[in-house]
Amino acid sequence: MSQETDPEPSLVPQLKCEPTNTGNFLCLHTSPPLQIALHGMSALTHTRLSKNAFDLCLELMEAGVKSKALADIVLYTLKCKKDANLIHSQTP
Repeated sequence: MSQETDPEPSLVPQLKCEPTNTGNFLCLHTSPPLQIALHGMSALTHTRLSKNAFDLCLELMEAGVKSKALADIVLYTLKCKKDANLIHSQTP
């Protein structure tokens, strides 16, 4: 029977319970209440983003992507999707 050993404590990543600052944004994965609040704000402002898409946008901003550039891309993508749906609905 083999005996398992615990890894050295210095090699095990420690989870932080409070938000950490990366650039201008907080790491949301360390603050579930903040993440819930932001999802609520997203729903209230009708961003039309799914939870996964919204999470991805937040991760990109945490990684340093400029929020204005990201917003422009999201708006352009939503416009293209709307136009494609309009064309599809008009096709016999």
